[in-house]
Amino acid sequence: MKNIVFLLAMGLLLFSCGPQENPDPVIPSVTTGDVTDITTTTAFCGGNVTADGGAAVIARGVCWSTLENPTTSDSKTTDDLAQRTKAEDGTGLGTYTSHVTGLSPNTTYYVRAYATNANGTAYGEQRTFTTNAQQGMPSVTTADVIDITTTTATCGGNVTSDGGSSVTARGVCWSTSQNPTTSNSKTTNGTGVGSYTSNITGLSPNTTYYVRAYATNSEGTAYGEQKTFSTNAQQATPSVTTGDVINITATTATCDGNVTADGGLPVIARGVCWSTSENPTTSNSKTTNGTGLGTYTSTITHLSPNTTYYVRAYATNANGTAYGEQRTFKSQQEQGSVFGSFTDSRDGNHYETVTIGSQVWMAENLAYLPSVVGPETGSEYDGYEAYPFYYVYGYDGASVATAKATANYTTYGVLYNWPAAITACPEGWHLPSDAEWKQLEMYLGITSAQADATGWRGTAEGGKLKEEGTTHWDSPNTGATNSSGFTALPGGYRYTNGVFNLVGIYGIWWSSTQDYTGYAWGRDLRYDLSLVLRSDYDKDFGFSVRCLRD
Repeated sequence: MKNIVFLLAMGLLLFSCGPQENPDPVIPSVTTGDVTDITTTTAFCGGNVTADGGAAVIARGVCWSTLENPTTSDSKTTDDLAQRTKAEDGTGLGTYTSHVTGLSPNTTYYVRAYATNANGTAYGEQRTFTTNAQQGMPSVTTADVIDITTTTATCGGNVTSDGGSSVTARGVCWSTSQNPTTSNSKTTNGTGVGSYTSNITGLSPNTTYYVRAYATNSEGTAYGEQKTFSTNAQQATPSVTTGDVINITATTATCDGNVTADGGLPVIARGVCWSTSENPTTSNSKTTNGTGLGTYTSTITHLSPNTTYYVRAYATNANGTAYGEQRTFKSQQEQGSVFGSFTDSRDGNHYETVTIGSQVWMAENLAYLPSVVGPETGSEYDGYEAYPFYYVYGYDGASVATAKATANYTTYGVLYNWPAAITACPEGWHLPSDAEWKQLEMYLGITSAQADATGWRGTAEGGKLKEEGTTHWDSPNTGATNSSGFTALPGGYRYTNGVFNLVGIYGIWWSSTQDYTGYAWGRDLRYDLSLVLRSDYDKDFGFSVRCLRD
């Protein structure tokens, strides 16, 4: 009995210590990455081997097919221990990247990561992607050629399709030979699809050109249909003729012009210009009468009565201004004004005169010059009568003959301090009083209240007194019509500090009326105003003189 128990115990021991069966084999664990960088024939994917299943991972990669659930029997990337063909896939645990190649354009694929060990192959989750459509060159059309000049034109194009790849350059190209390309002259007008406008420059006059739109993507450059155009012949200034001057009054007239050719460019301005000097230009007085070809009528205004004028039609394009033939006419004498003349027996100087209302004025500045000094010579009025002094603007000397030879003396006459002014007028004439200046101003339109005021007064009365134009007055010579015939000139003045000032800018004239000791009334006209200034001045100033008939 004991032997039986012993044998049974030994059997149980042998059974518990004998050979055991192996557990079930385990394959790796792997996940599939995202599909990126998809083109028409390639893409990138990859995976992550998170566990090797207890045996070394000897191959890993991705596999793909146009059918779902691809396996390694389909297309795949690989990097096993026996034959490494994709270094990026590799072996073992961890992440890897796979380059999927040999794909067909515009096709849907299924892809899975895989990992293989001695126990088998595991697959990650399935991803789906579609390859890009087959790329080609863009489609582009050429616009019409417009706005043609001698050296420029406008064209453009419309990129209607990018061919599956972004348009990186577009524009037009041109040449004097057919079928121009981007190796010829070209514009660059942005990127992408859509229409665009191109400015063609640097052309030669009177020449035939060929132009095509173009568009470029990664596949190459496509061209639109060819257009042909010819540049204009060399351009010139317009051709214009001057008509007769008619309807002449004391201050206005009418003249016609006719633009017969535009010179190859649009006429942007036309009219007539006039002056008291020959061959007037548009820098003189002018009208502006529209644009383009054909006839037009111009009304000439702000003339001085009884004055000879020269007038020409003009027409302007981008190349310059052309003038018609010159016409000459004389404005009529203004009704109510009578023009005459007077010769000073003291020195033989001849003066034009004008009757304005009931007054007869010299129509020129007095030029009587018994002696002359430079501008630094003077005497401040100190309660005693100052000496008379005579000046010629710009002259610094004591020679009467030399002073009379200057252009300023000939044009503007003499500048007098007040003691000289009150005795300077010839017999039968006198220096006008402040009241007589007011009479002139009120005849021209200044009100009685304005006449009694000081400062700048009136509205257009200064313009009626000033010589018209900018021959002597600086521009703009505001409001100057000289409709009175007074023909005031801007002779400037001698300042009390001993300098000459503002010829062309100011004309200032003495009156015989004192304001208070050391001061007398005067009148100012200025180039940029049409008003008249009434003010009192230190008697040591040097001003112009206009004499009034007794």
